[in-house]
Amino acid sequence: MTSELILTNYGLCYVGELLKTDALERAAFEADASLLLDLYTGLTTPDRDDAVQRDLLARGLIERAADSLSRDDVDLRCRRNPLENVERIIFEFTTCCNFNCNHCYNATVPRVIERDVAALQSAADDLLAIGLRRFDFIGGEVSKYGLGWLDLAQHIRVRSVDSIITLYTNGWWLEQQNFWAAGRTYAGVPAYLTDLRTHGVSHITFSLDGQGAEHDESRHQAGLYDRVLRGLTQVREAGLQPRVSLLARGIEPYSARFIAWFAALADRVYDFPSDTPNSEQALRLFSDRTNSFSHFIDIGNGAACGESAYRLADIPDDHLYCRGLYRPAPSLTIKANGEVATCRITSAGEGYGNLHERPLIDILNHLQDAFVFRLHAARRLADYRRFVDPEVFGDSIGHLCAYRAILTLLARSCTMNRSILMIMPLSSNSILKWPA
Repeated sequence: MTSELILTNYGLCYVGELLKTDALERAAFEADASLLLDLYTGLTTPDRDDAVQRDLLARGLIERAADSLSRDDVDLRCRRNPLENVERIIFEFTTCCNFNCNHCYNATVPRVIERDVAALQSAADDLLAIGLRRFDFIGGEVSKYGLGWLDLAQHIRVRSVDSIITLYTNGWWLEQQNFWAAGRTYAGVPAYLTDLRTHGVSHITFSLDGQGAEHDESRHQAGLYDRVLRGLTQVREAGLQPRVSLLARGIEPYSARFIAWFAALADRVYDFPSDTPNSEQALRLFSDRTNSFSHFIDIGNGAACGESAYRLADIPDDHLYCRGLYRPAPSLTIKANGEVATCRITSAGEGYGNLHERPLIDILNHLQDAFVFRLHAARRLADYRRFVDPEVFGDSIGHLCAYRAILTLLARSCTMNRSILMIMPLSSNSILKWPA
């Protein structure tokens, strides 16, 4: 029986990007373009083992369908491509940091720095080919320890002049003289900002854990908040785009305090006219997706939010799974150890596959086979609630994501430790039934 060929996860995105730019229509007379267009409409094609098909198979754009895959299954794969909502790529690059922040989820992971910049450059090329145009560099503190990260940023800029390339930083280098950053020495901040621009960086995002003393206490750095405020203006005046990554805790959305804080930051970021209402400034900051906002999650570095919002026994089973682990949005992360992941708090090595072991396209094309994908797509986390020891984890938690992370790691431990494996393994067929 002749096997059938279908588009891969990556192939679906690749063809979709070509259609946006009319490249596929302009090349419609070519055999490979014609085949890709047919498959993009949800069709299959017999495996004829010809030169065109062999080339597309080698490039990871098409694959042989499983014999059990029905016509409806093929249609479902096209409509539920797990990559369809990915908008940006996060390069973690390093877990090394010069701070020890209260809430850091990387506090206890091994300290590593990505050394294979060529592998990341190849991955960036693959990602640009499917239309991704936002790349965030984080850590750890990538600005200090990310050896080679600027070379990767420049590689992306050369190939895509319109990409957003962002450095996330704690701002340690602000108001410094003769400082060492990522393998180079700079006379001062102006020289550093010039070099960032030269290498293609477009945005600099400063992490803030609260206002004033609250931020300084979290970061254990007196006066840092005020230095960041001044740094926002300095970055903007240097021709780069300043942005903020805010950790929200202990503040009611839309309260007067909330609006005032956002407006003060927005004025530094965008330099509004003096008569601009606070509400308008705050809305601009909040609605600009190049800023980041996150909740305080009580996991990492022994942190606790001080509020037990959820009693574990009261959390319904159907609240446990995370859709982002089987329909990643808006980002995918390439961690400092090479792991391609979607959730940066789950663990240092839990994801879909490792760039040091497999090409990125192969990893993206087999997301549905990854343990973490199947665990959450099949909504099986409740099976592992019995292993959450209250003497270790307590009986309440401040954020659901912390509980999800605990259950995910326990599930992984159970599958790897045969002595406690009391749960039936997940079936790969379950991916055909995962929820929308």
